[in-house]
Amino acid sequence: MSKIAIISDIHGNMPALEAVFDDIKKNDIDKIICLGDLVGKGPSCKRVIDFCRYKCDIVVAGNWDKFLSHKMEERNKWYLDRIGDERLQYLRGLPESVGFYLSGRFVRLFHAHSEDVYLRMYPNLEIEEKLKMFDIPKISRLDNEGIKSDIVGYGDIHGAFIDYLEDGKILFNVGSVGCPYDNIPMASYVILEGEYGFKEKASFGVNFRRVKYDNEKVIAEAIEKQIPDLDIFIKEIRSGKFLRL
Repeated sequence: MSKIAIISDIHGNMPALEAVFDDIKKNDIDKIICLGDLVGKGPSCKRVIDFCRYKCDIVVAGNWDKFLSHKMEERNKWYLDRIGDERLQYLRGLPESVGFYLSGRFVRLFHAHSEDVYLRMYPNLEIEEKLKMFDIPKISRLDNEGIKSDIVGYGDIHGAFIDYLEDGKILFNVGSVGCPYDNIPMASYVILEGEYGFKEKASFGVNFRRVKYDNEKVIAEAIEKQIPDLDIFIKEIRSGKFLRL
């Protein structure tokens, strides 16, 4: 069986990312896929980009990666000055989804939604809205399969969950490495297990991991660098709750 680690929403939190990669090493992972939002919110966006760029097998774009690299607005200046042009160019070139067979099921992974990186899918939405996530993506993708998905994993909302839908479809959210909003202030990621690339039905698993990291270390870095919205960031990191308007 292959093991695929899926991470998302690091948001410039290097201590959390390093703790997750330490956990990944202990779990004999074969492939690492990042679902975006490397940047924004936290103090170490440049380091996170470099780390994920070279440590992950695939990185797809998140909404923060898209608007920071495409919209050179004054409100983004703090991040833009530190990321630099070459890294912004890297973010601009990221695909928006990846797909593959796993134990006879077609899996697609993307940051937020099959239709647009800026759309948001919450677990309390109607079933009709959830099923749209399984459509052939309208966003840019690395696969060219003209079929709907059987399993969909995404990030964006910073809250880990899994939903079993009709016809055996599975929708899951990997949560956030760097800024979880599900009341647990620990890094979150998912390990997919199964026969990678196999079109025949076989055993598989979707396993959620929560990883303790040094929350106060990233807070100290944020204070030292005087990041935007510092007070909110500190409260979110300590509480695991969404506090932004």
